[in-house]
Amino acid sequence: MRYKTVKEILDRAAALHDRLAAYSREAAQGQDKQRLGLVLEYLADHQDRLGQAIESFEDDAGDRVMSTWFDRSPELDLPEVQPQELADIDEVEALIDKVVEFHDRIIALYGNLRDQARVHQVREVFSSLADLERHEKMELIQSTRQLQDI
Repeated sequence: MRYKTVKEILDRAAALHDRLAAYSREAAQGQDKQRLGLVLEYLADHQDRLGQAIESFEDDAGDRVMSTWFDRSPELDLPEVQPQELADIDEVEALIDKVVEFHDRIIALYGNLRDQARVHQVREVFSSLADLERHEKMELIQSTRQLQDI
């Protein structure tokens, strides 16, 4: 396992959210089903907000916390969503399931990092990020279901 700083881990998580946002927008543009297109656009905006939230955590945490090293850093085994994968999804429920899986894996990673952290402030950062991801996952599920009812 490679050694990683908190900043490297959060940069990777933010980049994954940004990439999912870009792929969602791309898939929405080529979408024939109006509802699915709306959900993809909502998903893109949602992922943009999460990427920005992670960047805010980085700013608020300070250099000392962000430069903390993990000596047993878990592999960042986060779901890599490919553009074609989103474009091939033709049902809203399948899309929601895919995104929930994405969030669940990030939540698990944050929990693992929180449990490994030796510095209280680092534990707080990963605990807060896990809470944010859980909250955003539930909001995403609720909002996309409302879009389905339109």
